[in-house]
Amino acid sequence: MTAAQEHFGTEAQRALLMRGAFAYALLRDDPRFTYYGRTVGLATPESGDISLLCALTRLQGSSAYGRVPAADLPRHAEAARGQGLATTVYTRWEGGAAARDTARAILRDHPLPDDLTAEWIDADAPPGRLAALAGVALACGVLPPAGAVLRGQARPGLGLLARDRAGRAVACAGAAAYVHPDQALGRAQCWWGMLATHPDRRGERLALILGAMALIRMQDRYGFGQVFTGVEPGNAASEAVCRRIGLAPADTGVLSVVDAALLPGGRMTK
Repeated sequence: MTAAQEHFGTEAQRALLMRGAFAYALLRDDPRFTYYGRTVGLATPESGDISLLCALTRLQGSSAYGRVPAADLPRHAEAARGQGLATTVYTRWEGGAAARDTARAILRDHPLPDDLTAEWIDADAPPGRLAALAGVALACGVLPPAGAVLRGQARPGLGLLARDRAGRAVACAGAAAYVHPDQALGRAQCWWGMLATHPDRRGERLALILGAMALIRMQDRYGFGQVFTGVEPGNAASEAVCRRIGLAPADTGVLSVVDAALLPGGRMTK
């Protein structure tokens, strides 16, 4: 399997990621569009109206408005549902310099447990390492972005996993460029997340530790001084991790739209 073919999940999820990669190959030079290794979306509603968002959804199986004022989310979601598509709204949690300082303090005060080893996903990582990351992510309901993005090849990005002494992956994190570099925030803010922990290792702050490591490395390697992630309201565990690492909810959200005919269940990821 080459990096360009490293798509994980169910057959429908792998097909979704492949369509997203093909769409990005066609649209990558247009600053209206977003991509972080899953599907191509629109940076904001000003980048394209709901008919374009729905067209991207029917083409790929899923798409999203990356940043929408909270007050406008209900009408955009209703318009998409009126086209027979499923929607999920996520609050954008964002962090900058304060989050970086907090991440450094977390790593100072909370090292990885002695029986775990951190492994990075980059261009030279063996395929088995990415497969191990995908295994723990998918077991927690999180769809990993395409390998070419986590390896930092198609876009600036990275993945991180922790393994125990038996070689089992028990936690992961990831981050990637999101909007086009010519967009506002394009060179400053990246997507961050994919925090997943095996059930029998929860309560050890692994999501917090790996999340802090990924946040700092995205700044050191690529210069992203800000991060954001989407959290579905009511997901108390994710909100707690975001708050602990110094992110705060913004007055904007992400509108994710899915064509259930292409992606059964009407949801791309947790």
